[in-house]
Amino acid sequence: MPDFERNEKELSFGRRLARLGAAWRRQVDNDLRDYGLTEATWRPVLYLGLLPPPVRQTDLVRALEIEAPSVGRLLDVLERRGLVFRSPDRADKRSKLVSLTDKGEHIARQVRHAVEAVSSRLLDGISTPELQACYSVFERIEANLYDRTGASAEVSGGPS
Repeated sequence: MPDFERNEKELSFGRRLARLGAAWRRQVDNDLRDYGLTEATWRPVLYLGLLPPPVRQTDLVRALEIEAPSVGRLLDVLERRGLVFRSPDRADKRSKLVSLTDKGEHIARQVRHAVEAVSSRLLDGISTPELQACYSVFERIEANLYDRTGASAEVSGGPS
């Protein structure tokens, strides 16, 4: 690929990746509209359904990669809706443990189903080698990002 073409692709790569991620999440939002969930509320429910319970609130903050006060407010909303409950962490009095209620577990299954359905639709026609190549590129980008920023090498790896 000529240098000019590569430079053009490099300049648009991040924007395109961000646009695709946002569009992907909007597709999940559309599939979950009947449940009254938005990205802000379905992502914590999804992660709580994927992580072994109970989940420390600080671990949820790391998994979601959003600020702790924002996660606290989201959990307030989810708690009022009867989807989660918080309890003190006996091992660390400063921490809270978050668990899904029975209703929350049901919704988490619906969220996971919606995420899987969107993934299936959007990845239709993409071969396994193509998907593996894409993952390889993502892993190298993440490695470059964390090498330069000194950020934690822990990447959620979950749906966004």
